[in-house]
Amino acid sequence: MFTFKQIEAVYWIAKTGSFVNAAEQLHTTQAGISKRIKEIEQIVGESLFDRSGRKVRLTAKGSMLAQGAQALLRQRQALMDELVDPKHINRVINIGVTELVSSTWLSQYLIALHAQFPQLSIRPHVDFSHDLLAKADAQLLDLIVIPRFAQQPGFVRCELGQAQFEWLASPAVKAQLARRGADAPWDTPLLMQGNGSGLGFITERYLAGSTHLGHHQVLRTNSLLPLVGMTLAGQGVSFLPTGYLRREIEAARLVPVDTGLRNDPVIYDILYRQELQSELFRQLAHSAQACCDFSTSFLT
Repeated sequence: MFTFKQIEAVYWIAKTGSFVNAAEQLHTTQAGISKRIKEIEQIVGESLFDRSGRKVRLTAKGSMLAQGAQALLRQRQALMDELVDPKHINRVINIGVTELVSSTWLSQYLIALHAQFPQLSIRPHVDFSHDLLAKADAQLLDLIVIPRFAQQPGFVRCELGQAQFEWLASPAVKAQLARRGADAPWDTPLLMQGNGSGLGFITERYLAGSTHLGHHQVLRTNSLLPLVGMTLAGQGVSFLPTGYLRREIEAARLVPVDTGLRNDPVIYDILYRQELQSELFRQLAHSAQACCDFSTSFLT
């Protein structure tokens, strides 16, 4: 008879592509993983993995077992999450967030989770919204916090709050814009995050509705911090979070400018896959709602 430890080993080797990565996920050694696989292969009567290449590959029987393992482990975890008091659940929770969340209220959320669920092992991950969604869909992340930029079928979505944004520039850039004639073409670069960013998708929609701004004036970067630095340095105008940059705005190092583009508050949601619905995940989402605060940097 298979044990859950053996089934977990098969699942995580199939998921991560190596015995080493599976051992890391299961908090054991590579030797321990190899022992579990040897035991289950003795039961099945043939190899579950082709080890001839640099990366292990599933055999036909291995693929069959890995598919069944995924469904079985999911059902086991859902049952435990629903029946066991959340504060006594001992498991790993992988939480994905965007850079703005990590720079504002993530630390408070992690502190609250540690106090509320002392048995949980929380692993935060910071990435673009698009990549966080892909990883959650692939079951590599359990929870993600992203701006609301599109529909996400297959996920439970809980609204957390709003982040206030403005089109900001340095005082020198604003003065330059003021000297420009009303009918003059816009020639100041817009500084925006890449297309993998939820904020990038949002600002792209704003730009698509513009009658006087074109994509040839757009400069992109893959991170919020360089975007802020470029704006402070007078390289252009950017759609930036006002709470996170409160000190720079109060000191007039960054000032609002009229681009003619929308500057709506950005809604942030916490999402998890529908099959993870349980009391544990409802409480994790509720705790995120209580901690969500984009009004200041975590360093202030």
